[in-house]
Amino acid sequence: AYLDDCGICDDDPINDCAIYSIGLDGVDLISFYALPEDISVENIFSDIQNSDPGILGQGMSAQFNEASNDWFGTLTEVDPTSGYWVVINDGADLDVVGIPTDPETIYALDLHTNLISYPFAGSAAISETIPTDVQVSIDAILGEGEAALNTNDGWYGGLEYLSGTDGYWFIT
Repeated sequence: AYLDDCGICDDDPINDCAIYSIGLDGVDLISFYALPEDISVENIFSDIQNSDPGILGQGMSAQFNEASNDWFGTLTEVDPTSGYWVVINDGADLDVVGIPTDPETIYALDLHTNLISYPFAGSAAISETIPTDVQVSIDAILGEGEAALNTNDGWYGGLEYLSGTDGYWFIT
């Protein structure tokens, strides 16, 4: 066994370390398919503090205050099952080194709106990713600038694939 870039023993394949970047261009709906052990907002978003970041989650937010060099707001930790709006004043790359989300993670969706993540690297078609018995409970999925409506004839709209660094509004 040896310690990998995540600082964990690498005997178990589920603990393989993921290294990836999320390109940000001003206002972005993102999620994380892998996170480090320290999931604090100040740790996750430390690379983009010079871009005056604001982070909005479902019902909570965080803003970096350059004058005090500190974060404030009710969003203090990043959840691997949640999506986030990231607002910055310029373009930047958010680099992440972390442990992949457990592929057996179960999402508990609330009635109406849910700001969630896609927990895998890469992307997959909506109809192949979401279990069939769950799809009937989802009316629509909204991404950044694209959406899919669940109809009797299947998914309809510009959003065809869910991706590991994108966040989504699931409407139930």
